[in-house]
Amino acid sequence: MRSQLFCLVSDLEVVIFSTMTTTLDTVRRNATMCEACGIKPKYVDPSGTQHSYCGRSCARTGVGKAAPECLLRGCSNPGTALNGFCSVDHAKKGSTLSPPSASPGHKTQPQTHNHNVVGRTQPKAPLDVVHLSEIPSSATVWREFVREWNSKWLSQEGSALVEKLYEISYPASMSDAQDKYLQGAQATGQTHILRTFHASQCMCDMGTKGPTLCKWNSCGICNVVGSAFKGVAFGVPYNIGRQGKGLYSSRNPASADRLATSCLSSPYRVMIACDVVLPQHLDKSTSVVAGDRVVVRVSDAIIPRFIVMYTKQT
Repeated sequence: MRSQLFCLVSDLEVVIFSTMTTTLDTVRRNATMCEACGIKPKYVDPSGTQHSYCGRSCARTGVGKAAPECLLRGCSNPGTALNGFCSVDHAKKGSTLSPPSASPGHKTQPQTHNHNVVGRTQPKAPLDVVHLSEIPSSATVWREFVREWNSKWLSQEGSALVEKLYEISYPASMSDAQDKYLQGAQATGQTHILRTFHASQCMCDMGTKGPTLCKWNSCGICNVVGSAFKGVAFGVPYNIGRQGKGLYSSRNPASADRLATSCLSSPYRVMIACDVVLPQHLDKSTSVVAGDRVVVRVSDAIIPRFIVMYTKQT
């Protein structure tokens, strides 16, 4: 009897251990699988950052959320296949429709200013509006930016041509927080501002229909610009890379370009030119400079200044 009881207990322990092992294996496996389809592994970009999705198709559906309805009025089918439409037929019928505009939580107002060869006017943003102002190629701002772009684009694979340039202007509610961070950093010692470049997946056809931000939850460009780095794609507050959790950018735009993906309907690649506030003495808890890569832990330390639409030249 005692021997039988021992065998029963042993068998029960084996079953429990086996079940726990299977459960742990399942959790580990699920952690590496796409959160949209659950079939393919999550995409890992060249910087080592693991994204929540396996590719652009799943990125469009949104992580853990039901796919939005087709953009064609009256159709309730999931609109994830063709830039928001459910089918080729509906995409053709809705081709005259504008994509969702204005990043979630923030309004945007397109505006073109008269920039001349001598100087430029500063855009005045209303209290709650993120302004995108298209810079004409005849403006001094354009020429200065292109000169900086060309000098910093270092690649053996060719150059990149700036096609369009949108200047970003934030309302006081957002710019005041950025100014306060800069003043706080200056109060603790000498600081310097570094121009960097941030690229991500651009799910909308940025630059083809005027200076506006889209509402795609998966658009890494519009979410970053609309929130001033308070959130990246899918509203996540930071990226995760080799330097841990933080907001990543590069001093060399060619290096940032490796992370850029664009909508198939757009002729442009897209990236954000930023200003990063760095203290005189770096602390890994707040900021890291590792070669070309710059990482900050606080969103007010990195300010989007321009949206750059460009094409690569070989």
